[in-house]
Amino acid sequence: MSESFPTDGRTTFIESLRRGFRLRCPRCGLGRLVQGVFRMRRECPVCGLDYFREPGYYVGAMIINYGITVVLIVATYLLAGLMPMKWHSSPDLKILVWIAASIIVSLCLVPLSRSLWLAVDYWVEPWTEKV
Repeated sequence: MSESFPTDGRTTFIESLRRGFRLRCPRCGLGRLVQGVFRMRRECPVCGLDYFREPGYYVGAMIINYGITVVLIVATYLLAGLMPMKWHSSPDLKILVWIAASIIVSLCLVPLSRSLWLAVDYWVEPWTEKV
């Protein structure tokens, strides 16, 4: 934390998204957001930015996660409809497989959706202090 980071200067929207996709701090771009698979850090280890502004802060990340999951699953379903039928199974089993795939995709996207939410929110309204 020896470096000082500008509090009034903003990064570009593209740079914010790049940091979000890389799971990095929206302020410095160096600190990692996650430690492990689903465990998110409380603050940036490099610049000290607090990642949890308030209780319920990541509700927007859930909406991002839902949107990305729906787009991926629907696109995969539509592409699968164009391919020849290779899997002859009951419709009930196919529905269960699609539900399981949706849940797995949604869980895998949790860190990314949180990172994107944090990056876009910081781009819109940068903060410096803990609230």
